[in-house]
Amino acid sequence: MNRYGSITLIAKALLLSAIVLFAGNSKSYAQESDIKAAVGSFHAALSSLDLKKVEAVWAHEGYVTLINPRDKKISIGWEAVKANWEATVNFWSELKLTQVDGPHIHISGNVAWATGIANAAGKSKAGAAVSADTYETDVFEKRGNQWLLVFHTASRVPQ
Repeated sequence: MNRYGSITLIAKALLLSAIVLFAGNSKSYAQESDIKAAVGSFHAALSSLDLKKVEAVWAHEGYVTLINPRDKKISIGWEAVKANWEATVNFWSELKLTQVDGPHIHISGNVAWATGIANAAGKSKAGAAVSADTYETDVFEKRGNQWLLVFHTASRVPQ
């Protein structure tokens, strides 16, 4: 092979490597934006206080888990998680969740987790105003084209 042929071959190999590298990275960015959207959908659903919207962002499995800041026990399994969300929705007359930090995301295959701080502000049905920053951890499983929650925990950020 002559010098021109070698240079052409090397240039083609470098171009192909760059295309593969950027294509792989765009998939990661797309998945990360999907998780950010899933966290945003969860916050919007909960802020709406519409149980049907909250149900739509969760997997309905026996292993899903939920721990909210006011909880006295861990909810495991879809029926327990759903009951927990019913109680949560019934507690609030107004609720707004706003992402303050993050979400910080890691994706491994069809599982992803996100951590971050969200401000929960609203009014209880008893009329008490509440505003607190919570540290959240969410775990998602990919089902088809949708990322569904399988684990959520939120606790007050230490003061």
